[in-house]
Amino acid sequence: MTEKDFSKCFGSDQPVSLTVSDLAAWRKNEEGSRLLLPPIQRSIVWSNEQITNYWDSLLRGYPAGMMIVHRVEKGGDDVGISGRDADGRTRTANEDDFQLFDGQQRMTAILLGLGTGQMRDSRRLWIDIGVEPNKSSGLKFQLRMTSSGQPFGYRPDAPNQKIELCKRQDKWKAWRALQRDSDAVTPQPTFSDVKGKDIIDAKCAIAFDVVCDSLHNSGLDITIMQLSQHEGADFGVIKNFVTSLQAALASNVILQLMSAVIVANQDEYIRFFTRLGQGGTRLSDDELTYSIIKQQYPEIHDRMKEIMLGQTGRLASEVDLVLAALRVSKTLIPWSKAKEWEVISRPTPSFVSQLKDQERVAVRSKFLELIGLQNQTSILESTLTAVRAALSYNASNHPEGLPDILLAGLPRELIDVLLLFALKSDSDHSWADFDRATFRAFVLYWLFFVYDDAKAALRAFQHAKGEKWLFSQESVRNLLVEFEKEGIAHYLPKSDLLNKMRADVIDLNEEDHLLRAWADRFKTADGEGEKKPGEALRVLSTNSAHIKRALMWLQRDYIATKFPNYDPTSDRDEDLPIDLDHVVPSSIFGFDWRYKESRLDLKTYPSLGSENFRWRRSVIGNSLGNFRWLDASVNRSRGNGNYVALEGQADLVQNPDEWNKIILQNDDKCLWSKDDVATFQRLIDLRTLDLYENLLTESGIEILTAG
Repeated sequence: MTEKDFSKCFGSDQPVSLTVSDLAAWRKNEEGSRLLLPPIQRSIVWSNEQITNYWDSLLRGYPAGMMIVHRVEKGGDDVGISGRDADGRTRTANEDDFQLFDGQQRMTAILLGLGTGQMRDSRRLWIDIGVEPNKSSGLKFQLRMTSSGQPFGYRPDAPNQKIELCKRQDKWKAWRALQRDSDAVTPQPTFSDVKGKDIIDAKCAIAFDVVCDSLHNSGLDITIMQLSQHEGADFGVIKNFVTSLQAALASNVILQLMSAVIVANQDEYIRFFTRLGQGGTRLSDDELTYSIIKQQYPEIHDRMKEIMLGQTGRLASEVDLVLAALRVSKTLIPWSKAKEWEVISRPTPSFVSQLKDQERVAVRSKFLELIGLQNQTSILESTLTAVRAALSYNASNHPEGLPDILLAGLPRELIDVLLLFALKSDSDHSWADFDRATFRAFVLYWLFFVYDDAKAALRAFQHAKGEKWLFSQESVRNLLVEFEKEGIAHYLPKSDLLNKMRADVIDLNEEDHLLRAWADRFKTADGEGEKKPGEALRVLSTNSAHIKRALMWLQRDYIATKFPNYDPTSDRDEDLPIDLDHVVPSSIFGFDWRYKESRLDLKTYPSLGSENFRWRRSVIGNSLGNFRWLDASVNRSRGNGNYVALEGQADLVQNPDEWNKIILQNDDKCLWSKDDVATFQRLIDLRTLDLYENLLTESGIEILTAG
């Protein structure tokens, strides 16, 4: 079919049928009639499994499913005057162009199989012509996926799951041995170099697009013959696959033309787009909000793509960064008659739909200025660069900073606040040590002690929205006072209480082998008033997210030194190199209660068999004081064995010999006594207090919360 034919397919409102091959050719067209994506479309969300399942359906002869297109309509609300080509670039649409309104994910999967489209630089589809598919995969043929993060493939039976770590490590070792500069090898450049023989557990993998090209250029018989010459190939598999692929590429896709009335009306257009999302991978409110923004300002997609290419933009997702910029813009430039909650709240679809209203001109202008659509410089990008520099750990000039592993997990509401604070700083992004310390301490305070991110962000925006407000230690301190009063964060125990709390832990009496309930731990700090500082420690020590964050910062030197190349804010899909390890293994204190006689000295201390230890042991054992981050490979080798201190006390554990006294092996000669149970709680609670003190003093939080 010629390029001219595509625009003439739709002579009426009746559905049109195109083959999969012709549809892909139309999507790839650079001239003549083009099939573009409307700006409102979101990013690619299909997983590896969804892609392989869709191609499996085509190979089985299942219907490709209906797609919805519409003609480019100029005028009205200006819907459709721009669109994204197959590579994701925004182009000005022509009158002969159409836009793919529904079917983006399927279209992208088709293009990936043909070796083109938006995903070609990050994922690739393969066919193993040497084996029958794993039965548990449910596939007709053994399709395989590789990616920039997993260049040697995913599990044959589960394309969303990584292959066993030991196999990947062996493959990387063998791969690096073949490279001249082994230290320079990273997943991203390796992805394009991987051959079928490099894919783990593959017998004869061939790139899917290579087979498609051969079919197109050489035909069925020659393609079968050429594939049969590959070592390890199975002729039966080849013939069946190539025949099925030829039929799949020739199968029809039904295209329904959307009414021009809907296209010309922005409200109807958006409403229809929202309802289409209900039948597939559902859009979140934030994704819908960003989609509407892109529909109004198509160039934003390209600008954000540029920002996200570097590390700067990887502090948060593209969606979150755009919404943060808009939230800050409407806070800095409020429109007349606006209510406070409208100004400072996170942007919603309804607000964005009204962004082009005359009363919001200043907000819109500020937003476009931040993104960088009005000039060559993106204020958002430069501000994010400053934020990252102010927070990032560096052994020589910022040893109190956040390691990348922690920086990658900042809550989206905190990103909103940090962007606002940075823009309202008097330092013009040239952070002095004093400002940087305040900025860092605020972030750590939020990560460890704030338990309602949304409310904290609203309160921060309330404080900072005024023209005269500037980021400073005093202004941040006033904000934290509000956090405590509003119950957004806990009152923190001051350092002068810590010795008293330690004494309470150490001061054991005859009944102290009975483990304390959650509400009774660190109760000494609570005092008589309404303030309950001990609550901060109770929550910090038992909340899983807070435990992980606290230890990531406390062990930042260990993490950064041990894993200098691990950066979760990059686009690499690496495994977390560290495990959250129990100092006293969970099998020691969390055993099956039916076998308590083999773990507790009940003959000498029958009270140990009471319900107290049974129900309270997990609260103590799974709290902050009994955890450390440990190299994953070291953790596997340790198993349930004794505790071995990290070099330089990198895990912040005191008295390793004392810990090991209660880490007993599983035999009837090593039963926990009453003293062992008491020691179990004492060691964990004392270490919790030590870790808390480090958080308080080394981070600068104590100075920030003084007064």
